[in-house]
Amino acid sequence: MPDEAKVDVAGEESPHGEGPDYKAMYEAAKAESRKWESRSKANAEKAKAFDELETAKKSLEERVSSIEAANRALEDEKARGALVKKVAKATGVPESIVSTLSATDEETMTAQAAAIAENYRTPGGAPNAPEAGRFAKSEKTSELDEKRKFVRDLLGKKS
Repeated sequence: MPDEAKVDVAGEESPHGEGPDYKAMYEAAKAESRKWESRSKANAEKAKAFDELETAKKSLEERVSSIEAANRALEDEKARGALVKKVAKATGVPESIVSTLSATDEETMTAQAAAIAENYRTPGGAPNAPEAGRFAKSEKTSELDEKRKFVRDLLGKKS
């Protein structure tokens, strides 16, 4: 058993034969620690670079997905605009009214527009009023003309 007292944990004997060589054990542990420290530093840099690449990859994927979503929205809007024009032309309802309908497919939108056209059509069409926007000259008009002339003369304006 006295031989075991002279052997340290690493298996080295003390040069003085007094027990384990703590200095050698310390140096060995320190060297091992430095080795793992340098490995961890190298791995930390690699991990940081990996994290940056993952972040860039995610942001790129997010950007691509947002661009694709915007593209789909534009295509849907374009398709709806074409559908609105087609239904408006077929039913005779103005595009501004057809565009407010809740339908998303042609059949339903046509049915809604036809219902609007049927319910709001005036019976017999609009009345013919050729005199619309014209006023007949009356006695009051001539009186107004005289008053206007008097005011112009009073203010010194030429008529």
